[in-house]
Amino acid sequence: MRFVSYGIQLYNFFLSNKKKFLYIPLGLYWALIFILTSIPGEIMPKIFGFSDKIKHFGAYLVLSILLGFTLYLQNRFTNISKKWIVFTLLITSIYGLFDEVHQIYIPGRYFDWWDFFADVVGSVVGIVLVKIIISEKPINQSELEQS
Repeated sequence: MRFVSYGIQLYNFFLSNKKKFLYIPLGLYWALIFILTSIPGEIMPKIFGFSDKIKHFGAYLVLSILLGFTLYLQNRFTNISKKWIVFTLLITSIYGLFDEVHQIYIPGRYFDWWDFFADVVGSVVGIVLVKIIISEKPINQSELEQS
């Protein structure tokens, strides 16, 4: 029950602070992912000793949470807002594939289907977490118009 309470608080926080805590962090985080995947393999530091697949999973988990909330809470394109799950999965999956292809051209990096799989699984888990949070506090049109 405590998770639900935190979920509602997080939802309300994002709803009232979309630009500062969703839009800007999403752009910065996405740029960070691109920069980190552009570093040659031999220069890339070993971060916390985690498996490469765990890093991919975590990176895309966070990306899909930020993107999922952003697409759901935006009010410019209502079709995207209504189908945020499909668009979040589509965008993160296409970007994951682009990212793997992009790494072919980076020295010491390579295309790996298992990395792409970890990206997609991370995205799906992030989408599920966002879905759990927003299902506890349904949004209505008046809330969107006020923010």
